[in-house]
Amino acid sequence: MPSLRSVLVQRVQRVGVVTRVVLVLVVAVTSAAVAVALVGWFRPPDRSAAAAAPVPSATPTAASTPTADGLGSRLSVFRPLVLGSTVPAGERPTPDEPSTVDLATTWVAPSDMPQTGRLLHVSIPGTTSHFTARDALLYLPPAALVADPPPLPVAVVMPGQSRGSGPDDLQNGGHIEQTMDAIAELHRGLTPIVVVPDQLGPESGNPMCVDGPLGNSRSYLEHDVPAWITSHLRVQTGAAAWTIGGFSQGGTCAIQLGAGDPDRFGNIIDVSGELGPSLGDPARTIARGFSGNAAAYRAAQPLAVMARHGHYASTWAFFTAAQLDTHYGPAMPVVAERAAAVGMHVTRWVLPGARHNWTMARAAIAAGMAWLEPHVGLAPAG
Repeated sequence: MPSLRSVLVQRVQRVGVVTRVVLVLVVAVTSAAVAVALVGWFRPPDRSAAAAAPVPSATPTAASTPTADGLGSRLSVFRPLVLGSTVPAGERPTPDEPSTVDLATTWVAPSDMPQTGRLLHVSIPGTTSHFTARDALLYLPPAALVADPPPLPVAVVMPGQSRGSGPDDLQNGGHIEQTMDAIAELHRGLTPIVVVPDQLGPESGNPMCVDGPLGNSRSYLEHDVPAWITSHLRVQTGAAAWTIGGFSQGGTCAIQLGAGDPDRFGNIIDVSGELGPSLGDPARTIARGFSGNAAAYRAAQPLAVMARHGHYASTWAFFTAAQLDTHYGPAMPVVAERAAAVGMHVTRWVLPGARHNWTMARAAIAAGMAWLEPHVGLAPAG
């Protein structure tokens, strides 16, 4: 069988307030080849369009990560390539890891650096939150697998929520290993370390990335996950080097946490997120997720979080939606417009001809991760 090979080519050119991105992603695997050619325009929020966009109604969480287009059988070849659960000894952190490092200009890859990264299952306990979580996925790029790896940026990325969903969806549906290997090939083995935690819990429920009767998901993501990362991995410690991202419900969580904790997460990748945490309708959400506290529900909405915080001087945010997604898509311009209004450096992308599914999410995650490289010092800016 032919070996897996991934090639990602991107060209970014800033012209005034418009950034043109030409992105070609070719992923070849064992017995199947998938080629996605994407030509799009990333534009700053259009105020008139955002204001006119309808606000989507709250939606059942069971539909948050659709399995449309018969993807199940086609993606069966993309099982996680889990090589073990032991983090390499070289990744043992030191007490004084730097806040940020400009690896784009200082990194020299050793001659024995592996050509591809490594995907692992790791256990991240809910020590502080007492949240029960399944094993996370951990992607280590080639630069993290050398004898003396550099401290790298980190991206915490979450899947959507549906029956049976969990961290492995980022590989089975999102092809995160192939995507990151492709980006690493462009940048001398450098990508962020990617951690895919279980924000849903063992029953694939929807605790909505808040602390409440359905579980302390927010504390797990804000305290336990970062604590595990900094105690097990060589990562940069500054907010500029940390990214929170996700698809669908995971995208909603990303803007909730990124807006709520900018001192931890300086970058946000929101792929088809909703307006805010939801269990189907406000009354049900307030009763089950917030113990009947309507004020707490309102305070947890990303628009309210941003309004409370005020100006964001150093947050970069990447928002995407599918052109044909009439369910979740209308939320994106509303949230992106608000993020831009409070100072976030916002990039938006509507994927032409796409729907709310993993086909769209794969392309959007790949684009978001490519967009991220210069922002975290792994590729030249401009």
